[in-house]
Amino acid sequence: MSPLSSELTVPSEPAIPNARAFVRSLNVLLKFARLYGLEHTRSANQFDSAWSELTEAVKAAGESGLLLGASGSQLLLDGVPLESTPAERGFADMLNTAGVASIWFGRAATRDEFALLVRAFMETGPKGAGLVERLDASLGPGGTAGIRLNEIRFVAEDAGFSEARVAAQLTVKTLGADAALVQDWFSSPEKMIQLIAAAEGSHGGGSGAGTGIGSGTGAGGTGGGPQAGTGSGTGGGSGFGTGTGLAGAGTGTGGSGTGMGGFGGSAELPPLNEAEMHSLLRLLAQFGEAAHDKSSQLDAGAWQQKLAALPQNAQVSLRQALAGVAAKSPSVKMDEAMLLRLAEDLAIRFAIERYQRGEVKVNAVRQMLDRMGHELETLRKLLKAREEKLAGAGVTVESHADILDRQFWAAVPESGKRQVLMSPEAWCIPPRNVQSYVEELLGRGESEAAGDILLQYAACVRNKDAEARKKAAIGLGQLAELYSKAASQRLQDALVQIGQQMAEEKDPELQTLLSAAFVRLSQESASRRYYRAMQQSLDSLADLEEARPSWVQSLRPRIGVENRVPEFIEEALGAEALPEGFVGVLMRVPQVAAEHLAVRLARSGRKTERENVVELAKQVGPPCARHLKEILKNDPPARAASVVGLLSRMDAVALEELLPARLEGAHRSFHDAAVRQLSIAGAPERGRLLADSLELFDPMILPLAIDEIGMCGDASAATKLLRLANGEILPQSSDYLRVKAIEALGRMRAPAAAGHLRNFVEARKTFGWAYPEEVRTAAAQALMKLDPAWMQAFLLKSGLDEEVMELAPLDPIPERDFVRYRRYRRIRLPRHVPAVITSARGKHSSAISVLSLEGGLLSGDLQLPVGTEATLKIPAGLRSISMQAVVRFVRSQQAGFEMVGMALEDRAKLRRLLVSLGRQGAPPPPAGPLAAD
Repeated sequence: MSPLSSELTVPSEPAIPNARAFVRSLNVLLKFARLYGLEHTRSANQFDSAWSELTEAVKAAGESGLLLGASGSQLLLDGVPLESTPAERGFADMLNTAGVASIWFGRAATRDEFALLVRAFMETGPKGAGLVERLDASLGPGGTAGIRLNEIRFVAEDAGFSEARVAAQLTVKTLGADAALVQDWFSSPEKMIQLIAAAEGSHGGGSGAGTGIGSGTGAGGTGGGPQAGTGSGTGGGSGFGTGTGLAGAGTGTGGSGTGMGGFGGSAELPPLNEAEMHSLLRLLAQFGEAAHDKSSQLDAGAWQQKLAALPQNAQVSLRQALAGVAAKSPSVKMDEAMLLRLAEDLAIRFAIERYQRGEVKVNAVRQMLDRMGHELETLRKLLKAREEKLAGAGVTVESHADILDRQFWAAVPESGKRQVLMSPEAWCIPPRNVQSYVEELLGRGESEAAGDILLQYAACVRNKDAEARKKAAIGLGQLAELYSKAASQRLQDALVQIGQQMAEEKDPELQTLLSAAFVRLSQESASRRYYRAMQQSLDSLADLEEARPSWVQSLRPRIGVENRVPEFIEEALGAEALPEGFVGVLMRVPQVAAEHLAVRLARSGRKTERENVVELAKQVGPPCARHLKEILKNDPPARAASVVGLLSRMDAVALEELLPARLEGAHRSFHDAAVRQLSIAGAPERGRLLADSLELFDPMILPLAIDEIGMCGDASAATKLLRLANGEILPQSSDYLRVKAIEALGRMRAPAAAGHLRNFVEARKTFGWAYPEEVRTAAAQALMKLDPAWMQAFLLKSGLDEEVMELAPLDPIPERDFVRYRRYRRIRLPRHVPAVITSARGKHSSAISVLSLEGGLLSGDLQLPVGTEATLKIPAGLRSISMQAVVRFVRSQQAGFEMVGMALEDRAKLRRLLVSLGRQGAPPPPAGPLAAD
C-alpha cells in the first residue's frame, strides 16, 4: 500500500462554519452572565464573541437558518448530535425541563433580540423553571421573526395571558373576625364540601337523601366536627336525587340538616359545556389565591355567592371531585398544589368525556385544553414559585403541563389512542406519548401496527397546515431512534415523506425543522445499517439537488453517509453475505465508493479479501471505473497512484492508455506505488502493462517491476525480458537487471527463452566461461524449470556448485491465499550479521537478523524514514558485500530493506554467504508475505 493512499479519506467538517463554536460560546456566556451579570467586562466580551459566531453561522446556513434543539440529554445542532460533554448535557436537560424542543435563529435576528434571549436564560434557574414564560415575555409568544421558540406540549402554556384575576376583583377584606374561618375552609376537601353545601343551602339547591359528612347537630349527622352521618334534607328548587350522598352541613342548633343527595340522580343534569367548565376552573383558581394569601380576610358570604353562582352541574362536578380526593386522602391539605391537581383532573375528565362523545376531534381537544390552561394560569404561577425554589436547590420538578399531558393520554382508551394515531391529526399527539404507545405495541409483538402508526405520523409533514407540519417535523426528530428500532421499512417511508416535503416547503423555519428531522433519521439509518433507508435518504437529496443545490450541499456532510463509507465497506467485507441494499448505497455515492475501495484494495493481504473488494467495485459499476480514470488522469501523483490497482481490475485497457503518460516525468515514489498496486491487484494483464512501461520506470524500481512480471506468468512479456537479458533495451542498465530478467523468464516458464538461456550457461571464451558466474547461475536455475533434462545432463560439466544452485528464485503458489508471494527464500540467521548502512542522513552500524537475495531485516537504533536510499555493506572476508537498498518499512528498533542494485560479484558472494548460513541449520521464517512489503 502506498503510504500516501490515506489521503483519500474524506475529513468530517462542520456543515456550517462557527455553528458548533457558537453553541460552546453560548454555554460560556450563560455561565458568565449568571456569575457576573451581562454588563460585566467578561460577559460583554463573551457576548460579542457569541453574537459574532451566531451571525456568521446563520449567514452560512442561508434561508433555512440555524436550529439548536435537544433530544433527551443530547444537544442537537440542525439535527446533528453534538459532543456530549457535561456542559452540553446540562444545557439539553435545562431545555427539556423547560419544555423547549428547539430554538431557531434566522437571518432577521438582531443583537437586541439575542440579548433578550440571553437575559431570559440568565434569570432562569439552572433547571430551566420558568424559562418559557421569560422567553415569551421578552420575545413575545413564540418568539420574533429572527428567533423563534419551539415547544413540545399537548397543552401549551401561555405566560402572556394577562386577563385580570376575578378573585382579586371580588376579594373583600372587611371581616377580620371571619378570616381565620375562611382560611380554615381551604384546609381539607371535607370543609370545602361543607362550604359548597352551605352556599347551596343559603341560595336554594337540589334535594336528595343519602350518606353525608356533616358537622353540627341536625339530620345530617351528630357531632362537633366532620364525621359520617345519615341524613335527609330539603331545600328550595326542583329535582330530587337518590343514591350515596357526599356531605351534609348542619345549620343552627337542633335545626334540620341540609344534605346533599347522592349523585345517582344528577345524571338528569346535562353535561357541562366548555363555558361552565371555565367558570368552575376560574373559581378553583380563586380558591388557590385565597389559600396562598395567608393574610387574606374574605367575606364568607362572598364565597357562598361565588359557589351559588356556579351552574348546578358544575357544582355537582366539583363535589364529586372533592369527594374523590376526600375518599382517597382524607387528611390531605387543599393547598395550591392540590387545587391545581384537582383542576387539572377536572379538565382532563371533561376533555375525555367530550372526546369520547365525539363532540371534538383530537386537534380540538388540544385547543380546548389550551384554553382551559389559561384559566389555570393563576394556580400554575402560585405553584411555580415553589417549584423554582426546589429547582434552585437542585431538585428536579416535573412541570404540571407535562403531568396534565401524560394523564390525559393515559386516560384515553386503547381504541381511542390507535384511532387518533392513525388519523391525519396524529401530529397533535406529543412525541413522548407516541413513543410510549408504539413501544407498548412492540412489547406485545404488534410490530405491524406500530409501524403503521409511525408511518402515519411521518405523513403529517405533508399536512396542508403549517403548524401541523412544524409539530410533525419536531416530533420526527425526537422519534428518530424509535423509527430505527421499529423497522427499517418505516424509516425508509418516513424519509420519503420528509424528502417530498423538503422539495416543496417554502417557509425557511420549516425548512430548518424538516432538514433537522431528515438528518436525524438519516443518521439513525446509518447507525443501524439500514441500507435501504440510507438509499432513500440519498435519493431524496438527489431529487432536492435539482431545485436547491446549496441546501443539499449543506445537508450531505451532516448526514455523514460519505464519511462512513470506509466503515460500511469494512463491515460488509467481513460479513458472510453483502447486506441488503448496501451495494445500492455505494451506487449512489460512486465517487466516494471508488476512492475508498481503491484504498481498501491496497490494504488487502489475502486473495479472497482482494477479490471481494474487486467484486464490490464491479457491482458499483461504470461510474466507479469512470471516477478512477479521472483521478489517474488529472489528480496529483500520490492520489493518482492509489487507484492504479483497482483500475487494472476494472478497465485494464484504459489503464494501458493512461499509465505511461503519468509515469513519464513522475517521481520515483509514484513508480513504486504503481508497481505495488498492480502487484496487489493481481490483474492478469499486469505483466504486459509493466513490460510495456519498463523504459519509463525509475532504475531503482525496475528490479521490483521485473520480479512482478515474472511472478504474474504472462508469457506475452517474455520477448521484452529476453531483449533486456541480451542487453538490447536499457543499454545503460546494470548487469543486475539482466540477472533479474533471466530469473523472471524462468518463473514464467517461457519456452522461447530456453535457447538463449542455454547460451548463457554454456558459452565459453578463450580462458573460461563467457558470462559472469551470477548470470550463468540464474540461467541454469531458469533452465531447471524450462528444460530440466538438458540442464541435469550439463550440470556436471558446468562448473556450477549444486548447493548454490539450490538457492533458486521462488515460484508463485496459486493455492496459497496471499496477494503477494515471497520471491526468494529467507534465512533467519543463526547469529546477527553486522552491517553498516550509509545514507544522506549519515552512517549507522546495524545488524541483520533475516536475509535473502531480495532484502532483509535490520536491527538497532535506526532513524531512517520509509523510502530512504542507502548503501548497505556486509563484512565478508577481505572485501565487504556492497549493495544499494531502499528502506521499505520501519518498526520499533527494526527496519526492512529491499535490494535494488549491486554488482554481480557482490551478488555471487551474497548467495554463497546465504548458502553457508543456511547450512548451519537455521530454520526458515514462517511462510507469508515479504517482510519488506
